[in-house]
This record gives sequence, structure tokens and C-alpha cells, in this order.
Amino acid sequence: MIVPYITLATASVLGILFVVLSATVSGERGRSKIGLGTGAETTSALGKEHEAPRLLIAVRRHGHFAEYVPLSLILLMLLELASTDRRVLLGLAGALVLSRLMITAGLGRAAPNVLRAGGNTIQYLMIFVACIYGLVSFARSQGWV
Repeated sequence: MIVPYITLATASVLGILFVVLSATVSGERGRSKIGLGTGAETTSALGKEHEAPRLLIAVRRHGHFAEYVPLSLILLMLLELASTDRRVLLGLAGALVLSRLMITAGLGRAAPNVLRAGGNTIQYLMIFVACIYGLVSFARSQGWV
């Protein structure tokens, strides 16, 4: 049986971060006494994100993670199972972890926000590059390349 160890390690690190983000949301819910939703203010104007309620910031950190990490890990695992070069896999895994740390640290900061913008850029590039590698791997498996 082939075990995708790079994906396993990456998912394990990100799983710990996800638990921390989840616990942060729970803690903010307790402090704000809001059991569902984020309170009366559910938006924050562009450039005013640092003024958003702490619960809203915690919920968005958690939500953003949940939106992007599953697809990223699936791509990473499939590339690993397709015997993609280990250096490529480690680069993609490193980019994924770095992007998540940057976005987590960046959400809720005042603009200009290099952490948030940089983290999003790295996340998008990681997914894009993984997709290109996946398509090339598929084309090779079909004898097209």
C-alpha cells in the first residue's frame, strides 16, 4: 500500500492549526455570548477589517481555512500518489502551510495587509501549480505528452 507521507504530515500540521482556529471561535463565542452567527455586525468595510468584532475575525479565519485547505490537500495527495517529484510535493506542502499561517495572522489586521494578501496569493498559486502538475501527470498517463 502506498502511503502519501508528505500529505499525511501536511494534513497533520494543518489539522492542529484547524483545532486551534476552532477553539478560538468557541472561546470568542463564550466571551461574546453569541451561540450562533457573529452578532449584529457581520461585515467589515474594506480597509477597516481591523475594527471588526473578534468573533467575526475568528469565524472568518476558521471559514477561510475550511474553504481552501480540503481541495489543497486532495490535490497534494493525488499528486503524491501519482509519484510527483518529492521536491515539488514539499514545495507545495510548504507553500500551503505558509499561506495558512500568513492568512491566519493577517485576517483582522489593518490595511495594507501584506500577510493576508501574501497568504492569499501563495494559497492561490499553490492550488494553480498543483492543478497544472495534475493535468500534466494525467496527460503523461494517457501518452499525450
